[in-house]
Amino acid sequence: MTYAKKVLLCFAVAILFLLALVLSYFFISFKTEFDDCVTLASNQFGVDKSLIFSIIKAESKFNKNAKSQKGAIGLMQVKLSTANFMFENNDNEFEFLSNKALLLEYDLLDPKTNIMIGTKYIKYLLDKFDDVDVSICAYNAGETVVRDWLQNKEYSKDGKTLLKIPYAETDRYLNKVKFNQFFYKKIL
Repeated sequence: MTYAKKVLLCFAVAILFLLALVLSYFFISFKTEFDDCVTLASNQFGVDKSLIFSIIKAESKFNKNAKSQKGAIGLMQVKLSTANFMFENNDNEFEFLSNKALLLEYDLLDPKTNIMIGTKYIKYLLDKFDDVDVSICAYNAGETVVRDWLQNKEYSKDGKTLLKIPYAETDRYLNKVKFNQFFYKKIL
């Protein structure tokens, strides 16, 4: 084997090794833990699984016990007030919680409950705003805040989409969820 062929072979092996490392990173980084709960919620509410997984990854990195300083709880980081709003306004969508009158913090630490409530909330926002990006922003910043942005000509020309996101945290969040979703669509 000539020197040039040896170099080419070494280069090809190095490229394959790097490709294997990158692929393994994505399979490790882009978890599909709780797939049964995500599939159930996706089917029940008509929300793309890739979006649900992307929100979970951005919100809690799949830590079912996550709690934020702002009072958000669990995998999808749902606030208790939001959870109870979704729970009170359900059409028997949460049969597995039929013995409950009100959700408590520990209920949101249950992956199935958290994913079902969080998915219902993102579906509520998708129906309300009719724009995925705006809905993701509302999931992070709150629907009242986003509604105000949509009414401000500096941030929205048509009152339906955002030209500019005034909160840097929400802008980063939207980009993170969209980045995650790009890869989840590839692996699911």
